[in-house]
Amino acid sequence: AVVSTQSTGFNALFTTTALISYPDYVFLRSVLLRPDDLSVQSFQMLDLNLDGQVTPDEYYDLYKMFTKNDETSDPSVHLKTTLRVLLFDRDDSGSIDLEKFGNLLRDVQTNCLQAEFNRFRSKDSEDDRISVQGFMRAVLRRTKVTPIQRARFIDKSEVYKAIDEVSFDQFKSMIALINNFSDFEVAVRMYQIAKKPLSKAVFKRAAYVCSGEVLDDTIIDLLFFVFDEAGDGHLSHSEFVNVMRKMETSVSSAQKAKDDPGSIGLGSYFRKCIRNEMIKLYA
Repeated sequence: AVVSTQSTGFNALFTTTALISYPDYVFLRSVLLRPDDLSVQSFQMLDLNLDGQVTPDEYYDLYKMFTKNDETSDPSVHLKTTLRVLLFDRDDSGSIDLEKFGNLLRDVQTNCLQAEFNRFRSKDSEDDRISVQGFMRAVLRRTKVTPIQRARFIDKSEVYKAIDEVSFDQFKSMIALINNFSDFEVAVRMYQIAKKPLSKAVFKRAAYVCSGEVLDDTIIDLLFFVFDEAGDGHLSHSEFVNVMRKMETSVSSAQKAKDDPGSIGLGSYFRKCIRNEMIKLYA
C-alpha cells in the first residue's frame, strides 16, 4: 500500500489502500482490548531493553510468535505493511516512544469506535448521530443478557422521548465507561454493601472517576430510564451493575481467547476479513 508518512496520526490505517499483516492484526487487537491505564505496561512489554524506544527488531519479535516459520527478526525479510511504515518509516529508521504508542492507541480506538457508531446510523442521516435505539443496541451487544431481556430494554428505549439521537461524543464517553467498568464497580461497591441504590449524581461522579469522561446528563437519564426496573429513579446493584458485569465477563472471555496466538477464533476473523475484501474487489 502507498502510505504517506506525513499523514496525520495513524488514520492512514483506515483507508481503502491500507495493508496489515496477521501479526499486525494480533498486535492491534491485543493492545486495544486493554484499558487505557494499561497502555504503559503494553508499551513496556514491547520495549525489550527498557530504553524507552521500540525498534523494528523488537517489534518484529512479534512475528516469531505469530508465524509458523522460524525466520530471524530482521525487518528486511518482512512485508512493508501500512502499520510498519507508520511506525518505523519506509526505511525502518524510526522507532516508537511512549507518546507515539499512545497516539497509535487513541487513533485506532477512535476509528474503530467511529466504524461501530456508523453501523447504527440511518442511511439518510447527515449528522454524526445515531438513534436512541441504535445506541442501546451498541451498549447491549457488549452484554450477555438474554434475547428477551435485550428486547425489553430496547422496547423501553423506544418510548423514551427526552432525546431522539445520540452524538458520537456521547457514545464514545459511554464506551469509555464500559471499557473501565470493573473500576466503576469498585467505586460504587460501598453502596452495594450498604444496600443503597445509586443516584444520578453518584453515578455520574463514579463514571468520571473510573473513565475520566463526563457522561452527558441526557445519557444518564436514558440509562436510568431503561435499567431502572423498580421505577424509583435510582439504580440498584442488580438493575445495572449485574447486567454490565455480564458484559465485563464477556469481554474478558473474548480477550482470553484472542490472547492465544493459536486461537481459531482470531485467525478466522482475520481470514473472514480478507475474504470479504477480495469479494468487494472482484465482485
